[in-house]
Amino acid sequence: MADKFPEISSEVQIDQEEGDFLAREKAALGEDATEFQTDQDNEYLNEDKDDELKKFEQKFPDVEEDEQQEQIPTNGSAPNQQQQQEEEEFDKPVFNPPSTESDAVKEWRKRYELEISQRDENDAKKSKETKEAAEKQLDDFYQSYNEKKDESIEAGKKAEEEFLAKRDEFYAEGDVWSRSLGLVKDLKPNQRFKELLEAKAKTTQI
Repeated sequence: MADKFPEISSEVQIDQEEGDFLAREKAALGEDATEFQTDQDNEYLNEDKDDELKKFEQKFPDVEEDEQQEQIPTNGSAPNQQQQQEEEEFDKPVFNPPSTESDAVKEWRKRYELEISQRDENDAKKSKETKEAAEKQLDDFYQSYNEKKDESIEAGKKAEEEFLAKRDEFYAEGDVWSRSLGLVKDLKPNQRFKELLEAKAKTTQI
């Protein structure tokens, strides 16, 4: 690879060696060197210098000159009105939308608005039905609650009346001993205690 692509420094050294060779030849010949010099030698040397200068300028152009060439018009004068108009037209958008809608767009817009209207109508109808169903369920709940409440109150009153009737009947029967015996009649107390109550009740009746 090094043989195919020699380093840049080697090329510079070759140019320097060629220059040194010519200088040494001139020094060796002394004043006689001018006798061997021809016009073709100067042209050849100048061509080499011009070619090298052109190559250098092509590889490394002057930035300031390029900017000045871009800023200055080709004819050397300021941009005229025609150029300004062309630039303004170039800046304008290429596509200009039509000022009026086509029949297809109008038809699509009309159909779209109709679909939106129907959708809103259906949503409003569903919302109304849902609201009515919720109100009905709430009314049914309160109605059932009130009915159960009335039934509970009625049952409580009836139980209270039965209790008061039994109480009055209880106090109307015999003396305290017979009532006590009636209280323990359905229970399972001490048999001896029950016998004493029965005997006491008989004694009070005599």
